[in-house]
Amino acid sequence: MKLRKEIENTIREAREDRANAALAICVLLEEKLGLSQTGWFDDDPLALQAIAEWKASAIPQQQE
Repeated sequence: MKLRKEIENTIREAREDRANAALAICVLLEEKLGLSQTGWFDDDPLALQAIAEWKASAIPQQQE
């Protein structure tokens, strides 16, 4: 799926909760582009926490 469509779906799933949509998009960008490795989220503790939670939940799925 194209990144734009994935972002659209993420926004739609947030159901008008802008803060939740923004965090979900940050996690999506991390998943697709690895932006935290170059410091894009260094000044955003909420995004870093959401990314850490996503990574923790993704690890068991990769081991199956």
